[in-house]
Amino acid sequence: MAKQTFTTGQVLTAAQMTSLQQTAMLGGAASAKTASYTLVAADAGTAISMSNASATTITVNTALFAAGDTVQITNLGVGVCTITAGTATVNTSASLALAQYESGTLDFTSTSAAIFIKGAGGAGGGGMTLLSTTTLSGASTTISSIDQTYNNLFFLGINLSTSNAAGCWIKPNGASNCDYCGTVQVTTTRSNFGFNASQLYFGLSEDMSASNANNNVAISIFNYASTTANQKPLSMVSRLITGGAKTTVTAGGGIDTASAISSIQVGTNSGNLTGTVLLYGVK
Repeated sequence: MAKQTFTTGQVLTAAQMTSLQQTAMLGGAASAKTASYTLVAADAGTAISMSNASATTITVNTALFAAGDTVQITNLGVGVCTITAGTATVNTSASLALAQYESGTLDFTSTSAAIFIKGAGGAGGGGMTLLSTTTLSGASTTISSIDQTYNNLFFLGINLSTSNAAGCWIKPNGASNCDYCGTVQVTTTRSNFGFNASQLYFGLSEDMSASNANNNVAISIFNYASTTANQKPLSMVSRLITGGAKTTVTAGGGIDTASAISSIQVGTNSGNLTGTVLLYGVK
């Protein structure tokens, strides 16, 4: 039941009493949302659920809530739902991003500030939190504003396909001046696998056509959020169909940069790259 102001002698209806009982017992149906939403004053004391396959936001503004008000938020969708400070201030000791089946509570300390208290994620998460789901298109796609509260980053490319025969790569922070170094083991004789001074290659798209779009790559970047460690180790494994042959690529190395990895650009040297990238944070 939304927060209300009662008057002396007011008689509550049966529906109001039922709603108050549900609220007191932390029960009752949540207000269901399917698109990005901005909180309103009537949301005080209620629960909100988000359900969307794409990323969404819950925006928090000032002059709507009083100190002591709370709003419970649960993400039911595959897309990450991020609690976003609009004109209000939102503090937290955890991430403001809610993966599927994660939830948290906005606890307002004033009319202009709240603390977001994140609850435990769904069972079976294995310490990994889905941060973003990105559909690739064009010559390159940039995944930006990567959450910095995790220890390691896990990049999973699924059903990758290119329109031309060209190398596929990632560039952390979109930089071509990082020193990507390492060794590569390939099961077939191909080129354009591994590291150079500009990017990390994960495949040669000789035959990565739409009819053969079952190419996948997994890349782990360790200590990605550090601003003091010059070397950020990484490991990679990809399973591709290149030139009509199945190819497995394994690689290990590092990214020589002291900057935190806050974005990743993924693309191809020629034509367009399609597919889906799932980005996970690992505690």
